Amino acid sequence: MKAQNQTTQHLIDGDTSAALDRITDWCKERKLPAYRGRQIHEHLVEQRTLNPSDMTTLPKMIREELSETLLAPTVTINTVLRSTDGTLKFLFDLTDGKSVEAVWIPTQERGTLCVSSQVGCAAGCTFCATGTMKLTRNLSASEIVGQWNAVDQFTRGEGKVGVTQLVFMGMGEPLHNYPSVSGALNWLTSPDGFDMSPRRITVSTVGIVPKIPKLVAEHPQIRLAVSLHSAVEETRARIVPIQSKHSLSDLLDTLSRLRHKVRRISLEYVVLPGVNDDVQEALALAAFARKCHGHINLLPFHPFDGAPFKAADEDTVERFREEVSRHYDGQVTARRSRGLDIDGACGQLAIKGSKPQGE
Repeated sequence: MKAQNQTTQHLIDGDTSAALDRITDWCKERKLPAYRGRQIHEHLVEQRTLNPSDMTTLPKMIREELSETLLAPTVTINTVLRSTDGTLKFLFDLTDGKSVEAVWIPTQERGTLCVSSQVGCAAGCTFCATGTMKLTRNLSASEIVGQWNAVDQFTRGEGKVGVTQLVFMGMGEPLHNYPSVSGALNWLTSPDGFDMSPRRITVSTVGIVPKIPKLVAEHPQIRLAVSLHSAVEETRARIVPIQSKHSLSDLLDTLSRLRHKVRRISLEYVVLPGVNDDVQEALALAAFARKCHGHINLLPFHPFDGAPFKAADEDTVERFREEVSRHYDGQVTARRSRGLDIDGACGQLAIKGSKPQGE
């Protein structure tokens, strides 16, 4: 049955609208009946089965060749760490020997997956463990979607809710890898793909100003989160090095122009005691949020090896929240930390050798 051996682009790395045609052509090359193509497509988009070995209506020979061509595995679960609060951290092996992490967080009837878009990160935020890794490479759309699918299948297999919400807040800066992130979003949300509601997806960026309008134009229903961390130019320049390329004023102008074109703008703010939590910072944050109608989301800083900041306790975060709320009528919330005991909280994802932190 095998056709001539050649490198085949993974199906998820192509357009959703062309998927059925590609599967049909793949079957024709192998002289398979047309209904086999329909079976493969049904397994993929209706049953959300990316692993050919689970396509049990297909003969073993077809499953094996799919695993070597159109649907070759892109990510493999290496390790799952379990937090006492129910959070799960996944270490994924990639086919080139690199690794990434993703975190699944259960809340009531929801399961939120924090997915990675790069191996490492070039943004270099000083309060984030991933920034200490530097950037190794971008992930492909199939590697991003592969994380979602693997965690969804794993958690459902344990009788849990699966992945109902998706946030691009794992390792990497999503807008530094826009083609793959956009391709993954297309597959995840398209009726020709996995038909997930875009309103359940959030893309977070440290503020790559030229790419934000493109993201909003091409994916208007997704939620946008901006890793702000200070609305004072000098402070942000110290803790978010990429500030030197994309100024705070340009970021605010962009968000203000787009505020009516996006479902919601969240302003993510890691509270660093003695750095960005005084009254001046609160006033600046409130003024920034007013201009772009942002939902302010405060997070405590979570320490990691070699971190230059001390941890923020809940009282510190709450005091800052109250100060900001005095000057801003919009939403100001404080996010509860999850997965701290497995180094799975915000800003803690980093690979040490081939093992996740905390193991």
